Amino acid sequence: MTSPTVKVVQSTDGTTIFAEASGDPRNPHIVLLAGLGLSGCVFDDMCANPALLSSVYIVRYDVRGHGRSGKPTVAEAYESKLFADDFKTVMDAFNLHKPILAGWSMGSVVATDVSTHLPLGTLSGVVYLSGMPATGEVALSMVPSGLLSAIPGLLSKDDVVASEASVVEFTNRLFAHPEAVPYGIKCMYLGQRLHPEIANFSLSRTVDVEKLWAAGKDGLPLLIVQGTADAHRAGGPKGVEEVMKPHFKTYEAIWLEGRGHALHYESPEEIVDILVNFAKKVGGKDYRSV
Repeated sequence: MTSPTVKVVQSTDGTTIFAEASGDPRNPHIVLLAGLGLSGCVFDDMCANPALLSSVYIVRYDVRGHGRSGKPTVAEAYESKLFADDFKTVMDAFNLHKPILAGWSMGSVVATDVSTHLPLGTLSGVVYLSGMPATGEVALSMVPSGLLSAIPGLLSKDDVVASEASVVEFTNRLFAHPEAVPYGIKCMYLGQRLHPEIANFSLSRTVDVEKLWAAGKDGLPLLIVQGTADAHRAGGPKGVEEVMKPHFKTYEAIWLEGRGHALHYESPEEIVDILVNFAKKVGGKDYRSV
C-alpha cells in the first residue's frame, strides 16, 4: 500500500491547509472532512481500507482552525466564503473533478459553503456522516440538550475545570458505548481539542443554507448516514431527516442500528461500502444532466 500524497496548500487569505490524498485519481473523487475539533487523522484506519482505495480517490484536509491547518485568531478568517475557497484550493491542488463531499458531523457544513460560493455543479453529491447543514439556529435545532450543556465549557478560556469536563463529555458522546472505546483512541480524539477562541469562531460563523436548499431542489444528490444511538443527534428538537429531506429531490437515508456519532470508527467497513456505492452511482457526474 502506498503512502498518502500530502500537500500543504495556501488558501486565498494565506491560511495554510493540510491535505492528503489516497487511492487512484482515475476513480471517482471524494473529499472527506472531519468534525468540530478534529483532523483528518481520525479517518486514518478507514482510509487505509483496500476496498476504498481500489474504488475511489479520497482526499482529506483539515478544516481551517483545526489539526495541521492554519489557525487564524480573528473572526473574519472564519467567514463562509473562505471555507469555500479552502475547498476550491484543495480541489485545484489535487485536480479533482466534480468530487463528492463527505462530511462527518460539522464537516458537513462545508457543503453549504461550497453551494453558496462556488458554481452550481461543483459537487456531484454530498454525504452526511452524522452531519448537519449549518451552524447557528439550524444546528441548535438538531442537537440534544445533553450535548448543549457541554458547549459553554468548550468555549471557556477561564474555567479550566469546566473546559476539561466539557471536552471529555463531548468526546464520550461521539461513541455509542464510550466505556468500550480503548483509552488510546480517546486520547487521540481528546488531544485534538480546539483552543476555545477558535471553537467559538467555528461554532458561531454565519452560513446561509438557501443555496444548499436550491442545489437540493435542482437535483444535487444527498445521502444521509446516521446511527440510531448518536448522542450528538438523538433527542434533539429536530431530526436530520426532518431538516434535510424536504429540500432534496435526490435523497437517500441509511440508518445504522445501535451506532453512535463516530460512524467511521464504529462501522468502518459499512461506511466504506456506503461511500463506494454512492461514488459509483453519482461520482464525477453532473447531476443536472441526468
